Amino acid sequence: MEKGFAIKNWKLKLLRYPSEDTYIINEKIIAVADGVTRDPFPKLPGRYSLTERIKFFLKYPRPSPARIAAYIFCKTFPKVINDYNIKDENAVRMAFTEANNNIYLWNTKNIPEIDYLVNDFAGCVAAGTVENKGILYYGYIADCGIAVFDENGKSKFKTENEGPDKHETARKYSEKMKNFEWNNPESRKMFRKYYRNNPEEKCSFGVLTGEKSALKYVKTGALELGKNECYVVYSDGVEKILFSDEFSKRLRTDDFNGIERLCKKNVQYEGTLVISKNN
Repeated sequence: MEKGFAIKNWKLKLLRYPSEDTYIINEKIIAVADGVTRDPFPKLPGRYSLTERIKFFLKYPRPSPARIAAYIFCKTFPKVINDYNIKDENAVRMAFTEANNNIYLWNTKNIPEIDYLVNDFAGCVAAGTVENKGILYYGYIADCGIAVFDENGKSKFKTENEGPDKHETARKYSEKMKNFEWNNPESRKMFRKYYRNNPEEKCSFGVLTGEKSALKYVKTGALELGKNECYVVYSDGVEKILFSDEFSKRLRTDDFNGIERLCKKNVQYEGTLVISKNN
């Protein structure tokens, strides 16, 4: 049994902001991807300016390159896994590699000159799993993840959030970040150039942009599933909801409609999760 939800805040729906989270369920293979938000123009809206924020959403690129990158991952991941006779951790890593290669091909064709702002790489963060004979093989990058819950709905395992917020405190003390302001175009360019997919920076993070260095941030693993245990593949938009008492209660009773309502009520912007139960 698998059940998936892609949830978007009502405000984003009202503004017709393109969905950049996506997922796919292919028998025992699950993929979730979260496209990385784009810059419609160099200067971003002021925090307290409603007019500027509405303009941001209205000028947002459509179709969204971030959505395309997420779609490429979800399309590629199950295809590569199915090409392997032995569906294991190696197959998962190769699926991430091929997805990253396909994103590279799209970026090369559609965004040939990268400026790290309006013409930045299209990219996504993602998580994927394949279940084989009671073993869950998984992979993830950045702040997408995998969690396992026991038959009582209690959290048993969770991948670490490796997103850009992980080293936020450390970055504040770096010389490069001394005068950092997200609204400043030069600050954002610096952030993406030095801290995204740059293993030489200890406070860096990964995004599937087609850059080979992105693959250094892909984490993989394997774990054995117990009877009636559930696992969830998710994007960061629902992470806090997953580990709430309310989610645990609804998971314990297989109340999937209630889980969807819970996510719709509490998601801040956008989030995706797929739940699978090991019967």
